[in-house]
This record gives sequence, C-alpha cells and structure tokens, in this order.
Amino acid sequence: MTSSVSLRRSALGACAVVGALLLASCSSPTAGAAPKPDSIIAETDFGEVAVPAEPREALGFYTTDVDILITLGYELADEQPIRDDWDAFPSFFPQEELAGVRGFHNYPEFNLEHILEIEPDFILNGLGYETDLHDQLTPIAPTYTYNAFDGGDWREKFRTLARDLGREAQAEEWFDAYAARAAEVQEQLDAQDIHPVVADISFWEGEVSVGCYSISCLVFADLGLEITPLADGDGDGEPDNEGRKLSMEQLGQLADVDVIFTGVSEDGSGLITEEPALRKNALWTDLPAVQDGRVFGYNYEMSYGSPSGQDGLLETVRKALLG
Repeated sequence: MTSSVSLRRSALGACAVVGALLLASCSSPTAGAAPKPDSIIAETDFGEVAVPAEPREALGFYTTDVDILITLGYELADEQPIRDDWDAFPSFFPQEELAGVRGFHNYPEFNLEHILEIEPDFILNGLGYETDLHDQLTPIAPTYTYNAFDGGDWREKFRTLARDLGREAQAEEWFDAYAARAAEVQEQLDAQDIHPVVADISFWEGEVSVGCYSISCLVFADLGLEITPLADGDGDGEPDNEGRKLSMEQLGQLADVDVIFTGVSEDGSGLITEEPALRKNALWTDLPAVQDGRVFGYNYEMSYGSPSGQDGLLETVRKALLG
C-alpha cells in the first residue's frame, strides 16, 4: 500500500520563469499549426480539466506517472523526469517504450522551466499533495492532477484516471495480465505448500518499522500470504501504512516472521542485513528469517505504486519464495 508522502518541495520561483517564457512563446507564429486533437473533459480534485484525447508529446511529472502513460498507450515526449538521485529510468520499467527517451531530474526539486522547453501537449501529475503545483503546470500544457500518495491503493486511482482519460481498455488489459500472473504464482505456492508469514520492514533512526508503506502488502494479499500482525498499527485487523515501530530491544517480536522483504537501491545495495547496528544486535541476528537468509530486497522505487512496479514486486516475491 502506498503511503502519504509528506515532502515539502519548492518550484524555486519556477512560476515566474514559466510565466516569462510563456509570454515569450506567445509571440511565436502559429500559422499552419496542426489542429488540436479532440479534448476529453474530466472532473478532478482540481476542478474540471480539458485534456487532449490523443496527445503526441505526453509527459509524466513523476516516474510513476511515466509508467502509467506507457501502460495506457500514450506517445511520450522525448524527455521524461527521473528522481535527482537516479541516473536512468528504473530497470523494471518497460525499456522498449523508453528507448530514445532521455531522463532529466525533476524530483525533489521541480524543473518547470525545462518542462516548458520540452513542450509537452499533456501532463499527468500524480503529486496532487503539492496543492499549488497544478496551477503551475496548466500554463505549460493541459494537466490531469491526482494524489497518488495519499495512502490508498494506487490501483484505484489508476482505474479512475484511466476512465477519466478514456483509456479503460488499456488499463483493464494490464489488470487482466497481472491477475493471471498472480493466480499462476499462487497456484505454484499452493502446490508446494509454501505459506510463510511475511513482513515488509525498514530500518531508520535506530528503529525497525513493520508495515505496509510499500505496495508489497498488495502483492502479499494477491498471493494469499499471511502478513505479520505487527503490520497492523491501529489494531483493526488489517495491515496499514503506519504498522509498528520496534526498538532495538523489541526485535524478538519478529521471531514468527518467516520471510522479510525490504526496499533497496537500484543496484541492490542497502539491504537491511547490512545495517551495522542490526548486525551487532543479537535479537536481530538470531531471528530465524535472518539466520536462514530469508531477507530479500526489492527496488524501493517499486514502493510508490505503478503497473510495472506491481509486476516487478510480484516477480521479486515469486523468485524469493519459489526460486
């Protein structure tokens, strides 16, 4: 399950830059320009928006938006954003569709001036929690803004935006393919009687967090796996984003977890078992999952929820449990 991303970001005066550049662009001749494609009117949290039905230079504002555009069959602009701490698009993204597409850094600092230079004809923006961002993007291109990071199931938002944008068939094609693959993996697990207790955990500032910050719990549920009760932070019987934070003296509570999953960097570095503080903690090193080498990393960019991320995490879990 994705989590609320409470990040404070600034466009660093980009509104003024965008406004100035837009004024300059208004003087460009438009005679002979191709007619605009038919528009789709969508009701969003930011009001009614009109977006082109068949854009030719679509841009995703965050990397998950790029993945969604690809899944829905949009033609991409020649440049698409990546995080400032990345050098390329995530390896689990559709590489064929990204062939020839260049990445530029756009997060956590927004590069609206460069987006204007790219001249997209449609922007998909999942950072709706940045409430002032929508009005900064609409002068650049028609923009569909939604909040992909409010803690809900990303798939519900994906279905909604696909419906709003007239791309339901493309979305359902992905849903059907994913469901078939998940059913196949679950059948293999059942055939081998593999039914572990699983947990998604992370280590931060001297504490181990157990919960469903990532979409991992969605995949666990799709495979019928038992998620540790520690992931139920509010005690309502359902795993949630908050989960439980364990001090170094409480790590023995993880003894009933058979398999641990945790986010790592693109190159696989940063596995939680490499944390010096945990390696010196006997309660951690004595855990059966740690002793048996049943701690598996997944690319942390999968955490944020998109079709390829869900597919990628499903494959990660399959490999971990079935080999």
